[in-house]
Amino acid sequence: MLAYLLKRLLAMVPTLLGITFVTFLIVNLAPGDPVATAFGSDSGGGPSAEGGGAEQDRLADAIKAKKKLLGMVTEDRTLHVWVPPASGEDLRPMEQTERVGEFVGWARSLDMAGDSLAVGSDTGELLRMGLDGEVQQTLAGHDDPIWVVRLATDGRLLSSDTGGAIKLWSPDGAELAVRPATGRPVRSLRFHPDGTRAYVASEDGSILELSLPELTELRRFEGHVSGVYSLALDQAGTTLWSGGYDRTLREWSLESGSLTREREGMGAAINDLALSTDGKTLAAASDDRRIRLVSLDDFDAKAAELTGHFKPVTRVAWLGSRLVSGSIDQTVRVWDTRAGTEVFRSNQEVGRVNGLVVSGDTLVTASNGWVEVPVPLRYLRWLGRILTLDFDRSFIDDQPVMDKIAKALPVTVGLNVIALTLIYLISIPLGVYAAVKRGSLFDHVSSVILFVLYSIPNFWLATLLIMFFSSRQNFDWFPSVGLISDNSENLSSLQYLWDGFMHLVLPITVMVYAGFASLSRYARTSLLETIGEDYIRTARAKGLSEKVVVIKHAFRNSLITIVTLIGNLLPAMIGGSVIVEYIFSINGMGKLGFDAILARDYPLIMAITTFSAFLTLVGILVSDLLYTVVDPRVTAD
Repeated sequence: MLAYLLKRLLAMVPTLLGITFVTFLIVNLAPGDPVATAFGSDSGGGPSAEGGGAEQDRLADAIKAKKKLLGMVTEDRTLHVWVPPASGEDLRPMEQTERVGEFVGWARSLDMAGDSLAVGSDTGELLRMGLDGEVQQTLAGHDDPIWVVRLATDGRLLSSDTGGAIKLWSPDGAELAVRPATGRPVRSLRFHPDGTRAYVASEDGSILELSLPELTELRRFEGHVSGVYSLALDQAGTTLWSGGYDRTLREWSLESGSLTREREGMGAAINDLALSTDGKTLAAASDDRRIRLVSLDDFDAKAAELTGHFKPVTRVAWLGSRLVSGSIDQTVRVWDTRAGTEVFRSNQEVGRVNGLVVSGDTLVTASNGWVEVPVPLRYLRWLGRILTLDFDRSFIDDQPVMDKIAKALPVTVGLNVIALTLIYLISIPLGVYAAVKRGSLFDHVSSVILFVLYSIPNFWLATLLIMFFSSRQNFDWFPSVGLISDNSENLSSLQYLWDGFMHLVLPITVMVYAGFASLSRYARTSLLETIGEDYIRTARAKGLSEKVVVIKHAFRNSLITIVTLIGNLLPAMIGGSVIVEYIFSINGMGKLGFDAILARDYPLIMAITTFSAFLTLVGILVSDLLYTVVDPRVTAD
């Protein structure tokens, strides 16, 4: 028996692998984008010619997050290093030379001084590294996502986070000073050329001049009425420019601390500012997908505009006389500012560009990037999670799938155990008695009644039962919602049991009535075939009573057919109570699976499908083992 059991268990392995593979193919390789379809979009969150606002961007992020749950994509937590082609090779795409680094989260900000990079991630991780990706220092970092990092020429580092905390680090990585969090993100940092001061722009609309290394406030620049997103500083350290949510570009004198010039009507929020190498032009990256070039010699003149991005421009930096830009549209572009044309573009989607720095002719970007996972690797990873019962999280409420199944499974199993017990206790004696009384009035009447019950749709009967026995207009005897009353915590033990019993009456009735007909007919037909066998006539010829002949000899050998049906019971526990659970608002596996299908909750659907397949195989194995119990002629061999 043990050897047979082991053989059967081993034989289940390739079957389960086949089932999981088919399930995987249906979800992952179906026409279109299954996750995007679940969110009402077939674009998969990618760029569209129409662009789109913040709502579409959030939708795209949500779609990619759900794809990550299915293993379809993974986060690209590296920096992208690019080498733009020579200036004469217009319209040729930029070539990415390599991806460098590997961070705990996405790189949120970066700065470069010489060959050294400072990188801050959305997990608070803060590193110094070389262009080859080799980590030079791992700093203590921040508790919140890092928004800005800034490197000074002497190796000191400033960093800020979404909570508003600012930290100053020495060249050897020691923490020199900390400015406590304010609750509002610090969006931009700048070192003064003399190294004794720094400038801070915050989302609360303030611009501060801080002393170094103490990080104490020296003065405040008043003028912006909302968040300041970017600062630019000239090489002499005499002039500061600022821009932000209020669409106004302001120029400040660092000698007097006063506002010297301002330019309104910049079209949209200013996300980044970059001063040209000759100090004559200021590039402003805006939310309206445009880059404006403001001449500092004629501050109020109409600004030249660079257009081509189809989503907000997040970062700009000068590459000699050319300008580099990064955008939410997942592209990095190089512009000829004299001609006002785009000359190069990244040859692949890099994700939402968060940081962009230039050193010589090398460009480094940090972005919220995603990469497609190859299908074979995707399946192997998913299979590995199945072996540990890790089905990730539900699309609906982000709860772990196994937690939802663990709550729903006992409810469905409990209902089905009660229903199946009643069906077997009633149907088998009924079928046996009908077989013994074959052709009698009882046989005919019971057959008619049972087939009438079998023909009644369960959803129709459930509706009738609720209307008649759970309605104040008729007989308000039984509750029809859930398995327990809302005030169950105030009930005594006996009252609690009685309340649970009353809740079970209607759903159990709907679950058992149709089973009477099929199972009793199986029992009747199987017993009639057995009664006609020669050994039954021999038993009667020996003078045994009819009761002994039927119960001891005929009934046991007729159980083969009944035992075969047991193989379908375990998977039926999941799928057989869908309608009952939905109508009576019972939170079991049936309702859980139905809701998952309606919501396209693929992790939950894949888990329930895999679980049902496993229960089917176990049910078949159990029925095979029971053959040896009910029929001595059947052995494991």
